[in-house]
Amino acid sequence: MRVLFFGMLGEFSIVPLKRLIESGSEVCGVVVPTLKGEGGRMKSESLTFRLPLLPSPVTTNIVTIARARGIPVVEVSKLSAPESLTAVAVYQPDVICVACFPQIFSPELLALPRFGCLNLHPSLLPAYRGPAPLFWQFRNGETRTGVTIHFMDEGTDTGDIALQREIVFPDGINAVEADRLCAEAGAELVVEALRLLERGECPRRKQSDASRDVPPGSLCHPWPSRADFEITADWSARRAFNFIRGAEAWGMPFEILAGPERIRVRRALAFSPDEKLGEAWHRKGDEAWVQFSPGVLQAETFRRNVAT
Repeated sequence: MRVLFFGMLGEFSIVPLKRLIESGSEVCGVVVPTLKGEGGRMKSESLTFRLPLLPSPVTTNIVTIARARGIPVVEVSKLSAPESLTAVAVYQPDVICVACFPQIFSPELLALPRFGCLNLHPSLLPAYRGPAPLFWQFRNGETRTGVTIHFMDEGTDTGDIALQREIVFPDGINAVEADRLCAEAGAELVVEALRLLERGECPRRKQSDASRDVPPGSLCHPWPSRADFEITADWSARRAFNFIRGAEAWGMPFEILAGPERIRVRRALAFSPDEKLGEAWHRKGDEAWVQFSPGVLQAETFRRNVAT
């Protein structure tokens, strides 16, 4: 089958593209978004941030991989523009595979390949739809996560589920490591899905059939805002530790609300799940120990920026 691949610069796109090429799939083209600024920047309503997981400078990405193998690369600034659809339609793909592409597909683009469009998403759909699923899974303290291959429709990560695989994140895993684990597991699923699709054996399961297993409040999330980097002392120390470690790549300071004070934290150093301080928190140099419920977090702080 002729595969048209949509992705970005990070490993979540790199690893699946490499695996497709290694598997012998006919990748007829690679489509990337136009990225503005060094490393790429995107803007949400309340927060402008550097996209995490993009190496700087970017030396290996799907563009260099494609060009090294003679695969055409198409760069689009607005995927919904008629000229963008024309540019990708010339490749006459049998299937489109997507791994981390930040623009919405039009109905015309969704209808272009005869086998449809497959998207690789780093969560166990229907949980954690949206543009930053790993962030929200770390924030909510999820212990059970995974990757999903789903058929794309006009919604946001709402199409029929084809394949899924669970992943266990160890305590303290950072965003780059988590992204890599998801990319490796997802790349295997992409290749498997294409083989099943070509044989007419690829499963399809409506997400509504799986929604009963999704925890309340975890279906869909937007880009995070500044307030989403706040942590309250009623969390467990393990949850706070794993969230700070997992979301550190976003480059935002974390604020721990400990009684009347806000402790600005750079990074998490360690945690003790059952320790009791006997006080809300204390500091030694640039490090702070904070009482959670349960456990104690040790973190590196912004020494001059503890606000009441």
